Amino acid sequence: MKKFISIALIVISTYTLQAQEQAAIWYFGENAGLDFNSGAPVALTDGQLNTLEGCATISDATGSLLFYTDGITVWNRNHIPMSNGTGLLGNPSSTQSGIIVPYPGNIDLYYIFTIHDAGEPEGLQYSILDMSLNGGLGDVITKNIPLATPVAEKLTAVEHTNGTDIWVVAHGYGNNDFLGYLVTPTGLVTTPVVSSVGEILPIAPNGQGTRGYMKISPDGQFLVSITTGTRLRELFRFDSFSGQISSAIDLNPYFLPLIPPNAATFSYGAEFSSDSSKLYVTYTNFYLNYTQEHSIHQFDMSNYSEPAILASGVEIAPIKPGGVGALQLAIDGKIYVAEFEKNYLSVINNPNLGGLASDYSPNTVPLLSGTSLSGLPPFIQSFFVIGLRARNFCLGDATDFEVSSSDPILNIIWDFGDGNTSTLENPSHIYAAPGDYTVSVTVTTASETKIETKDITIYEIPIATTINGLERCSEQNTYSLDLTTLNNAILGTQNPSVFTVTYFSSQADADTNSNPLAFSYDFPLGSTAVYARVSNKSNTACYDTTQFNVIALQEPTLGTITDWTICDDDLDGFYTFDLSEKDIEVFNGQDETIFDISYFSSQADADTGSNPLPINYTNTLSSEEIFVRLENSTHTDCYKTDSFTIEVSPGVVANTPNNLEVCDDNNDGFATFLLSDTEAEIIGTQSSTSLLVTYYTTKVDAENGTDALSNSFTNTISYNQTIFVRVQNATDASCYAITNFELQVFDAPNTPSVTDWNVCDNDNNGSAVFDLTEKNTEILVNQNVDDFTVRYYENAVDANLAQNEINGFYQNTTNPQTIFYSIENNRSATCIVTNSFEIEVYNTPFTQAPLPIILCDDNETGIQTIDLTQKDVEILGNQSVNDFKVTYFASQVDAENNTNTLDSSAYTNVLNQETIYARVQPTSLDNCYATTFFEIIINSLPQINLEERYVICPDSPALVIDGGDFESWSWQNFDGVELSTIRNFNVSDLGAYQLTVSQTTNGVRCENSRSFEVLSSGAPETMEVEINGFSDQIDITINATGTGPFEYSVDGDNYQASNEFVVFPGEHTVFVKDLLECRVISKDVIAIGYQRFFTPNGDGNNEYWNIIGGELYPESQLFIYDRYGKLLKQISPNSKGWDGTSNGISLPESDYWFKYTYSENQIITGHFALKR
Repeated sequence: MKKFISIALIVISTYTLQAQEQAAIWYFGENAGLDFNSGAPVALTDGQLNTLEGCATISDATGSLLFYTDGITVWNRNHIPMSNGTGLLGNPSSTQSGIIVPYPGNIDLYYIFTIHDAGEPEGLQYSILDMSLNGGLGDVITKNIPLATPVAEKLTAVEHTNGTDIWVVAHGYGNNDFLGYLVTPTGLVTTPVVSSVGEILPIAPNGQGTRGYMKISPDGQFLVSITTGTRLRELFRFDSFSGQISSAIDLNPYFLPLIPPNAATFSYGAEFSSDSSKLYVTYTNFYLNYTQEHSIHQFDMSNYSEPAILASGVEIAPIKPGGVGALQLAIDGKIYVAEFEKNYLSVINNPNLGGLASDYSPNTVPLLSGTSLSGLPPFIQSFFVIGLRARNFCLGDATDFEVSSSDPILNIIWDFGDGNTSTLENPSHIYAAPGDYTVSVTVTTASETKIETKDITIYEIPIATTINGLERCSEQNTYSLDLTTLNNAILGTQNPSVFTVTYFSSQADADTNSNPLAFSYDFPLGSTAVYARVSNKSNTACYDTTQFNVIALQEPTLGTITDWTICDDDLDGFYTFDLSEKDIEVFNGQDETIFDISYFSSQADADTGSNPLPINYTNTLSSEEIFVRLENSTHTDCYKTDSFTIEVSPGVVANTPNNLEVCDDNNDGFATFLLSDTEAEIIGTQSSTSLLVTYYTTKVDAENGTDALSNSFTNTISYNQTIFVRVQNATDASCYAITNFELQVFDAPNTPSVTDWNVCDNDNNGSAVFDLTEKNTEILVNQNVDDFTVRYYENAVDANLAQNEINGFYQNTTNPQTIFYSIENNRSATCIVTNSFEIEVYNTPFTQAPLPIILCDDNETGIQTIDLTQKDVEILGNQSVNDFKVTYFASQVDAENNTNTLDSSAYTNVLNQETIYARVQPTSLDNCYATTFFEIIINSLPQINLEERYVICPDSPALVIDGGDFESWSWQNFDGVELSTIRNFNVSDLGAYQLTVSQTTNGVRCENSRSFEVLSSGAPETMEVEINGFSDQIDITINATGTGPFEYSVDGDNYQASNEFVVFPGEHTVFVKDLLECRVISKDVIAIGYQRFFTPNGDGNNEYWNIIGGELYPESQLFIYDRYGKLLKQISPNSKGWDGTSNGISLPESDYWFKYTYSENQIITGHFALKR
């Protein structure tokens, strides 16, 4: 057979051709697996996976298995879960639940990226595995570190153009964001490169907007994304240097004409050929009868434009019944197809070839006992590069080449396309000039000679010209710079159509071309380093960098500076101005440690900063312009100037007037004043015609002359308000004086409603002594005692004239008597009011001792609702119910304190016997009272001790019922007819009865009744017992005779209506009784049987086998046989039983037979199991 020569011209990197072997072992589906180490796939059946979709596998550089996962559990090469390898947050039902990425530069470490299903919150996470642990079997050292959520079930990886780093790409859910994460020798860059391109993945039921494969082409130029539930089939360009995704192409216009009637269609799997020239996509029709059919379609990638790619589409696998899942490229260059719930895979043998030449072969790769479902393990796509590739295309760099062959190479010749050649297997070559070159390699093996060619381009490396740093003044905390204005200086004479300039905040970002600065960038104050990168637009890996500083200096800002006018109090026309008083206005809140202020007499001096004025400056003219310079203390070129006017005007005087006062009739704290009443005092001897007097509520308004008040003014601040007065030169508003006075409103005292004063007359003479000052608090209510004074009088005339005041204690002269009082505002003697109240002396009441209340406990709760008012007349005696009231309490203390009054008309007792306390007092005076008490007694009803049911049984037909020890008895039938009035009652008829009895307690006769029923019952006479079955469960049936119905029991437990039982072998007693328990009969029975297995393993449990119940038949015989009929042992039923040995040898696990003879040659045979 002719051998195939595989030639690869590839990049020299961490992932050389040896990296292909890392994809040599696959585990997927239900315990399915493949081994590609021999060159052809060989089925593996030792895997532990059972996954509908997601899975991932990795081997070492020699193709030996390292570990695999379903996104939740990680199995080592021995197919055992790693000790910390469970609980990962992927999901076997996620399309691409995981992908394994070796840690660049560290042969022991691996990243496992996982994605949960259906856009769930767990999203995209990563874990890290160390293969140096557990004796080389590995263990997870970092687990479930979140990266992004929500995300679709899509995950793919490819090599960076630098040959070291790895791009891991996911897709957001509910948006069109592709997320590119870079794995580098220093670790994972957790901030993704985000490309918002293509259609938004919609939030769909059951996560249908997330399912379907995403793949990057092996050469890192293209990306395909399939979303099953939404019919999205999209193709993009991928930049393996920057991680950016662009140029979306919709593949749906190709598939839409293929849709048959009455079918739903979708795609799921996708894959590129090893040379990245062809794209393959699955296509499935799903019919209403739940049947499926599928096909596979190919697209040519040689012309990346939507019309060309759609036109190139061709069906390479014809319609076939059943479901189809993933497409996965293997290290043999073939693409394998997952057939749903099949024991085989299909294959595309030559995916680099167009159309039917790709050679689709169905059902060709057997999986033996394994089953294919929807998923196949994804790998870093760069593992599968088999076509020509090269590394380092920048002019001046060494371009490296490497070749591999499935057979030993006898001869090799490289032609670099520039006249230079090499016979090394892995040569490096430096091109002298940029341009396009056709590289070829001729490889001779023992079987044939083959030539491979590929066009490459060598790109010019630009020069980043160093520029000087930039210093700029800025009024803000940042300086906004359009960086593109520096492009020409950095490019120099280089062509801007060939080279592009980008800017970064670090050398690392400039080297990786990541996190570029916005072209319009706000620089903070101070010095900021900027790194400029000049890149070749055709190959951004060819670049140069330079660095410069942007220095943003703080420039001051100037607000409005007000003019400064003063009044000339001494009338000499001059004034010494302290110019520093203007500093606060000039600084306007800016940091005074950063800026300096100076003052000048001209704009020219202010601009040059020369001839500054002294801080204490005396004017030379009545009006002058002063110039201000505010400059950065360190960088004096950053400054601003402005000016203001100083002026000296003649002065005025404002005298302070007396306050205006008023007594407030309605006590709201407000009154109306005529402000002009103060004007004469304010002006004094000055001429009123040369002055203007205005009034204000604030000093600020007075200073500014704004919001002047009208002459008639009602205060706006209650009680006390300061009024400011502006006295102004009639011809110069800037020359004025300010004074103030108070508007004072005094409260007229409130006149409260004062209660009459009633006292108890201990000696009942109608006279008492009153301390009238005790009424002060009630009279003043909430008025402050320091603000008001209360005085008392015998009549209204004295109160109104404030004469003959009552001082100290007062004894009434009449009963009742009116007392007059006045309330005066201490701050204003004109604010006074008068009123009056009554004083009266009441006689002390008395009480009569009442009889107890005795009641029968009719509801037998010990609780009664009692109307206590029935005792009012008895307690009051001859006192009038109109003048006195009676209240009731649970204790003497409550009665004394008049607290916790009981509900007199509906009191509910707590105890059978209670003491109730009564309080008598005048209807209008609480502290004049007398108390007494009486008992409440609740008699318990007589308690009748009868059964609810009496039964006349066949064994005892006579029935006499004892009614108990009471005063009287009344026996009645169901119709209420009295049958007897004596204690003992002879019952002759069946039916319902009632007994009523009476008993006298505490002088009160109480009755009680009880109902009962008289029934008759039959009884069992005899019984027969049937025993069936011979094993470890025996059936017993009890057949009873007599008048029923009956209940049955085995061993006296749990009587039941059914006469059938299942029991364990042995000796038992069976019982039968009637439902009313007139008679119980019993019988002893023997149920023999055996256990179906025993376990003589030495643990003390179930060590022997014997006939259960056999000891009840001492003469019985038991013989043990093997399954061939050989007698092994004869056992006595009275012994422990058989121990599983014969002639001292332990017999193996098996079924063994027995014969049991008992009770007059009755023979039973059977078999049982020996287990160890």
